[in-house]
Amino acid sequence: MPPQPSPADDSDLSARVAAQAAAADGRAGRRLSAAIDDLFLSERDRLDERSRAAVTRLAEATVGAIERDIAGHAARLLEARGAGAVAALLAGNRAITLPRLVESGLMRDPDIMGELVAQARIDLIDEALAAHRFPGVAPALLAGLAESGDGVVRGRAVTYLVADSRRRLAHDDRRAELPVACHERLAWWIAAALRERLGHGVSPEVDRALSEASQRSIAAHDDTERVEAAAAHLAAAIDPVASALPKLLLDTLAEARVTLFVALLAHALGIEPVEARGLTLDADSDRLWLALRALGLERDLIARIGFMLCEADRDRDVEALADALDRVASLAPETAAHAVAPLTLHRDFRAAVRALARSPRA
Repeated sequence: MPPQPSPADDSDLSARVAAQAAAADGRAGRRLSAAIDDLFLSERDRLDERSRAAVTRLAEATVGAIERDIAGHAARLLEARGAGAVAALLAGNRAITLPRLVESGLMRDPDIMGELVAQARIDLIDEALAAHRFPGVAPALLAGLAESGDGVVRGRAVTYLVADSRRRLAHDDRRAELPVACHERLAWWIAAALRERLGHGVSPEVDRALSEASQRSIAAHDDTERVEAAAAHLAAAIDPVASALPKLLLDTLAEARVTLFVALLAHALGIEPVEARGLTLDADSDRLWLALRALGLERDLIARIGFMLCEADRDRDVEALADALDRVASLAPETAAHAVAPLTLHRDFRAAVRALARSPRA
């Protein structure tokens, strides 16, 4: 006669079934919420498939690279400290943390995802600008800057070329060049996901190894090596006079150097590069054209820049550009400058002003 389950066994089974049912309900609820969000998202706000694939690729490469750094170093530390079994688990597991970070909602972080989306879009725009370049036209702007008689400009140009070449040559393995704060946040999340993957009862030695490996990854992150930083330094070194700026902006787009276009725009307007990047990627308003008008550019020059961006950026509408040019060109540069002046304020200050504006007075 088979053994009868004890009341304790029944209780355990019941608890497991209840937990599984609750988990299934949670997953079903999340899927339904995601489906509803997607259903009511306007086409204008939805990433196209090419952009979605580029962002996904960038996220996978970025998280995967940080994960390999942390897991690999933690494994070496644990191996040296006599914890070979756990070291082998860490050394053998690869590309496991991104799904968990997505599932947990941590990857919805606006700063990190903002960087991934913006950098992926700039990659795609650069590719399109290069593809639209007239055959036989050799890029000359950066080559000339790299041979400048001004030693500061020459050095900054070479540094920028190295950084930008590193970004372009990486292809599918390219990882995002995150600001320090974003990299640090992501490193700790990845360490926590690796720890969770090891199961219950993680020893203090494992925690210490993961912590040390994360701190090593954070300390090794050099913000000055980012292509955006190199572009900003080059723009400051060039420090173009107003009459030279329009040609420089056009040449950067002709050479598919959107990061340098952004840096020159930021330097000329006296705003943060991230704000200038936002202007450049904003296909839903006249803000970029207003900024160019504020810098004194005439209608024909704004039109040339606008047309190049409309050709390269699928989010931009060339027909809308024509209407916008008529509106913007009629403004005096001083009026346009007044319209974009809030961008010169600190981001946190502007966020605080918006927050107060949303909150009703008592």
